[in-house]
Amino acid sequence: MVPEETSNWPVFDYNMTLLYVVFHNFELNKDAYECSKNETTHVFHTLRGSYYLTTGMLILILYTICLIAIIKSDQIRTPAYKTMIFLGICDICSTFVHSITTGIFGIMGVVYCDFPLVIFILGSLGLGSWMGCCVSSIVLAVIRAGDVDSNRWIMRIFDGLKIYIVLGICLAYFLITIFLVKPVVFNENYSSWFTDPGLGHDPALYKNSLIAFNNFAVAICTIVFYGYISYVYLKKSKSGNSSTKLTKSQLSILLQTFFFCFFHAVTSLIYVYMDIFQVYDMLIFIAHFGWQCSSGAVCVVYLTLNNSIRQTVKKLFCTPPVSTVPSNMFTVVI
Repeated sequence: MVPEETSNWPVFDYNMTLLYVVFHNFELNKDAYECSKNETTHVFHTLRGSYYLTTGMLILILYTICLIAIIKSDQIRTPAYKTMIFLGICDICSTFVHSITTGIFGIMGVVYCDFPLVIFILGSLGLGSWMGCCVSSIVLAVIRAGDVDSNRWIMRIFDGLKIYIVLGICLAYFLITIFLVKPVVFNENYSSWFTDPGLGHDPALYKNSLIAFNNFAVAICTIVFYGYISYVYLKKSKSGNSSTKLTKSQLSILLQTFFFCFFHAVTSLIYVYMDIFQVYDMLIFIAHFGWQCSSGAVCVVYLTLNNSIRQTVKKLFCTPPVSTVPSNMFTVVI
């Protein structure tokens, strides 16, 4: 018999985690995740799956270009760009789950019981990458806001080797969520990911308090942070000294900080709502769309608002070919 959850406090269910699966010959907990033999009904979401797959491939292409530009940028030694690398890795992992995998499953009509172990592992990766994206996007936004405000207190937190400590904490959060937290699994009815695989057990068994805590914390931190960047904007804009007013570059950075957190905050609030109230298919789709946007919007922000990355991309892909004419010993640009 499946044990019931008797408390609303977070419970560490080791036997429902990926680490348990790894140390038990990659066998899932039979009491919680084993499928019955008659579970064969397939549900196809061809249109929605095609959309997820297409947009996912586009996000991966754009993000890969951005990551190459970030690595080749002269600012790669700065705390902001180091954080961008970590955020990019999390976003790519997240996109592989919320778009590529979800799209393929929707088109093929895959149900959880077709590939329970694979879906369990992908769900662990998807949840971990979402958590990693949330925490690193807030860290990145704080760093960028500190750059604009020249806030020495903020800059000291991330200065030198300290940024590696901060990113180490983000990495630990990412890995702990993957290996030591109950995952989300694919739900064929909604072509989305939920903690409950829908096998007929008590839904309370799969309740994941860490997800609710993370989403609520992201929403609160974002609101507080938006208050701070609004303060920075008003302080700089109303300054009588022209040297302290916002430059075009600083305004661009503030806009970047706004969008880094916006979709994570909105999506988090939707999932908090879904955890409390009964929801319908349209809201589930909107929540999943927000999850997509939380990854896709970052690379769009890089390519539109970050001049350094945009110029690096132009150098990588738009540099005209150079042909050398040996006889006259000069270079001709074609």
